[in-house]
Amino acid sequence: MHQSAHLRCRVFPALLALLAAFAVLANRPAQAAAAAPIELGAYVPNAPEDAAALDGYAAMVGRKPDIVMNYSNVTDPLLTSTDISNLEARDQTPMVTWQLYKSGWSGPTISLSDIAAGTYDRYLRRAADLARGLPFEVMIRFGHEMNGDWYPWSGHPAAYRDAWRHIVTVFRQEDANNVKWVWSPNVDQGSYPFGRYFPGDSWVDYVALDGYNWGTAGVGIDQWQTLSQVFSSSYRTITQMSSKPVIITETSSSEVGGNKAAWIRDGFLRTIPQQFPRVRAVVWFDRVMEQDWRVDSSRASLEAYRDVVSSSLYGGVDPAPSTAARKNATVRALRVTPSRAIQTTGRAKVVYRLSRRARVQVALRDRRGDPVKRGATLTIGHPKRSGRIRLSTLIRGRRMHRGSYRVVARAIDGSGARSKRRQVRFRVV
Repeated sequence: MHQSAHLRCRVFPALLALLAAFAVLANRPAQAAAAAPIELGAYVPNAPEDAAALDGYAAMVGRKPDIVMNYSNVTDPLLTSTDISNLEARDQTPMVTWQLYKSGWSGPTISLSDIAAGTYDRYLRRAADLARGLPFEVMIRFGHEMNGDWYPWSGHPAAYRDAWRHIVTVFRQEDANNVKWVWSPNVDQGSYPFGRYFPGDSWVDYVALDGYNWGTAGVGIDQWQTLSQVFSSSYRTITQMSSKPVIITETSSSEVGGNKAAWIRDGFLRTIPQQFPRVRAVVWFDRVMEQDWRVDSSRASLEAYRDVVSSSLYGGVDPAPSTAARKNATVRALRVTPSRAIQTTGRAKVVYRLSRRARVQVALRDRRGDPVKRGATLTIGHPKRSGRIRLSTLIRGRRMHRGSYRVVARAIDGSGARSKRRQVRFRVV
């Protein structure tokens, strides 16, 4: 046998095997690609103009933000030369929130009808020309939170839609194809529906939501809400309305009324990836305004956000938390001792046991279930699985009249979620 024939005898079967392997692979269903990390953005006062502000925030949280948001007006330069050089040097994407003030953050505003009529086209074309020549993508968020009642450009859905479409048309005429349009209402807390303001999928690249946990500091809705409670209803509405990817364009949490660190961890590491799968980016509002929205309002909240930054969900190296459903803490057992009729409240105790470590709220009520006027609702703020409270602590040491009473308790997770109430009855004789 010639050497060439011998080589054919060895190579041909190997080639057949290789072709067979390719055929098998070709017939296998393609595996889904790993989901891209969710981008993290930030609004930091004076950025991107101030390089020190950009770098200081990055050093604080452990990574530079992917998106840098700022606020300006239609008549302002889209980006300054300093903005551009700082962003390019750090490979960051700007999100320009375009307001309609004639200058600054307040005062007289440009009308939506004038925008739609072309009165300000010279400013739009100037911005489009600048954007077209940039070496990176620019996001523009025009007329944000238009569904609220706190900005002058709200309350006019048809005029808003016309202005939006006119702006986008001008940029398209100028071939500013690196501009991405972000439509950004405020979450609908029951009073601010946003559907009438939507210009349509063909006019936007992203749909977005602004929403905050206002806590119980006496501002905003004055209620502690989990991130899920802030965004869930509006997320359902906006994803039914549009097929575009979603951005959370402003969010933060109060420190008052709950655990901000737990709010960050639970919201970013569980709620967003598990409940809001179309979210592609989240922008943190890092400023003191109505209250302290900064990520470092406490050491604990900063450490929580650093955990988010390091998670693989957001491009970090730490593994993502388990997707197994996490059950809220519950009150497993509740009793008053002694269990028989109580003759003296001084020695009586309320004993509780929880399903896992959490705060617990305990209240004293009369036989009808109404709060005892001279009683108190007590929240045990140090998370434990079990504990006891003197009954005299609930009534502030005062004397209880004869009759039937009940103790009501519920667990409170770090995210603010409250369990169903558990109660136990007792009598004072």
